[in-house]
Order: sequence, then C-alpha cells, then structure tokens
Amino acid sequence: MNTVEFRITQGPTKPDLQWAVAYPDRHLHVHFDSVNDAVDAHIDTMEEQADGTTFLLTGHLVSGNYKGWPFRAQYDLAERAGILHATEPRATPQS
Repeated sequence: MNTVEFRITQGPTKPDLQWAVAYPDRHLHVHFDSVNDAVDAHIDTMEEQADGTTFLLTGHLVSGNYKGWPFRAQYDLAERAGILHATEPRATPQS
C-alpha cells in the first residue's frame, strides 16, 4: 500500500474546518498548500489536542493525483501548518 506525505505550509482556518465537518452533506472542501503541491480535502473528523491549537484531522483528498485517498493529518492552527499522510485506497475485490 502506497503512502504519500504532504508538509502543509498554509491551510484553512478553524472556522473553515469546523464548517466542513459540521455540514458533510454540503461537500465542503478545504485547501492545503504544501511544499511541493496543493490539495483539496473533505474533512470527516477534527479532534482537538490538549494544547488547544493542534488538531488531528481525517478525511479524503478530493483533488490532484491522489483524489479519493484517505488521509490523517496533524495540523497546527496557530501556524496553519502541519503534516498530512494519505494512503492509497485498498482495491475492492471483484465479484
């Protein structure tokens, strides 16, 4: 299974993330700029960490070469930066 890492250099604000999580039926996406690329993502969960500025995010990418890949990210709202790991989806067996 392939994994790709994005070092986020600029990302969404807390309200943007909260809005995307609160209304999944609206298919709201957030944008992350990284060192080598930019990706848009659908956020499924947003878990605040003890420091109050770091969040663990889960979801899937909705743009670029990795569209559809699920991801986990650690994102610092104070810096609007972090690291995102996307993993190639598993193939579903053909019946």
